[in-house]
Amino acid sequence: MADIGKKLDGNVDGEFFVDSTCQNMDICRQLAPDNFIYWQDYAVVGKQPADDKERRQALHAVLCCPYGSIGTTNKAGLEDAMQDFPLPIDNEVYFCGFNSPKTSGGNSYFVQHKGGNWLFNTPKFQAQLVKKLESMGGVSYIFISHRDDAGESEKFAAHFKAQRIIHRHEVEAQPHAEIVLSETEGYEYRPDFFIIPSPGHTEGHMMMLYKNKYLFSGDSLYYDRKESRIEIWNPLWTWYSYEEQTMSMEKLLGREFEWLLPVHGQRVRLEKAEMKKQLQDAIDRAWNLPDPEAATPLRVKILEQYAGELKSVNQPEYAKLIQAKADWLRTLIK
Repeated sequence: MADIGKKLDGNVDGEFFVDSTCQNMDICRQLAPDNFIYWQDYAVVGKQPADDKERRQALHAVLCCPYGSIGTTNKAGLEDAMQDFPLPIDNEVYFCGFNSPKTSGGNSYFVQHKGGNWLFNTPKFQAQLVKKLESMGGVSYIFISHRDDAGESEKFAAHFKAQRIIHRHEVEAQPHAEIVLSETEGYEYRPDFFIIPSPGHTEGHMMMLYKNKYLFSGDSLYYDRKESRIEIWNPLWTWYSYEEQTMSMEKLLGREFEWLLPVHGQRVRLEKAEMKKQLQDAIDRAWNLPDPEAATPLRVKILEQYAGELKSVNQPEYAKLIQAKADWLRTLIK
């Protein structure tokens, strides 16, 4: 829970607040968009909840903040709000909540399926959520889109005796994964589940298309609320190749889907024709970026920070590659 002594000045007065430990990962704005806003480099409370629905959503934000940066002076209803997770999104698709700092606050999703239930990346291994997932039939498969978001997959796999699915280029993040893939083209992995290898953010990044309706996009696409449009992941946060990532998104133009469910950023539902149009527009913008991976001090800094994070989660070989890229870019800066 946040420290009221570190409350950010941008908060409006009232029971809910955000403190200075905020990393601005956007989860609160996704869960309670009427109450949390962007302020400087943080999220803050822009409007206190006006009714029971808004208050429940704000409590969800308290529970899901990966860094414990959101607080309330009135904890009434917090335990009840905890029981809401996983939150239903559409039909058998759910948002897990309890976002983990081990995935930089990434979103994870749960799908109930007659052939076995799936987790798409993992949240915190939180006792109430684990118990709820047990009551919903457990977990058979854990789809790890890429190394950044492996999180606590090992704990979930051990508890549920689930099979972790990861690409061979990402296996350093989960060296004991049960299923390691090497495909480079999309294919049906199980009935209703179509895997789309999508190198770009990382070399072994993958997406999953479920029932030709729900795209679990990892760190490749998200919905920009300010611009009301689909966007491709920023080149500053693309570790492998922005050009490869854009080409990977072009592969999606041959598929149809209605839901975009990213690890980071806003999820959205659009008509299939509108989704395809916005995807094409995003691809066009990406190709028109002037040297999107230009050597800049900011890009070097971000790459070095990422290399440090990789070392801290025991991914030394990939950390070396990222550090080498940062070192090379530094030599190009004049």
